[in-house]
Amino acid sequence: MKPSHKEPIINFAPEHVSSRHDGWTAERQIAFIEALAETACVEEACRRVGMSDSSAYRLRRSPRGAPFRQAWDAALDYALHRLEQAALSRALNGVPRPIFYKGEQVGEWREYDERLTLFLLHNRRRARFGKWTRQLPDDPPSQVEEDVELDGRLDRIEFMDTFVSHVEGGNASRVEE
Repeated sequence: MKPSHKEPIINFAPEHVSSRHDGWTAERQIAFIEALAETACVEEACRRVGMSDSSAYRLRRSPRGAPFRQAWDAALDYALHRLEQAALSRALNGVPRPIFYKGEQVGEWREYDERLTLFLLHNRRRARFGKWTRQLPDDPPSQVEEDVELDGRLDRIEFMDTFVSHVEGGNASRVEE
């Protein structure tokens, strides 16, 4: 059986702030928050409820508007979650671009934005793709031993303090032993 009323996206109890029939009634506050969660646009949400954006910001700033302010922030978080999901979809599925021939669309190809993909990986998977991957160590070790594959064989290479200090000083041409 289908419920007769729609479940709200953001559940909040609006504060009674206006005794005017054309003011920010509880119903208007709820409708505004729902529209804001859907559109992520204050101007559009105000237009839908027949109120000005300046009055919405005034209510948001007022001491009695604390529940409204909290619901506003929750609605924008909800809208940003939807935006994030859309960006993930574009990164995974690409964006269709039409192919025209002699003025008619004959097909389409998918464009994938690698910068978007890297941005999402960098911000959603910091441990693996975060800032540390772009940084070099601050202080090189005094002696580094590393196994390096050369022509199919493993050799141990040692970098000594003198080499590191010459490289850091900009003089890597000759190292005295």
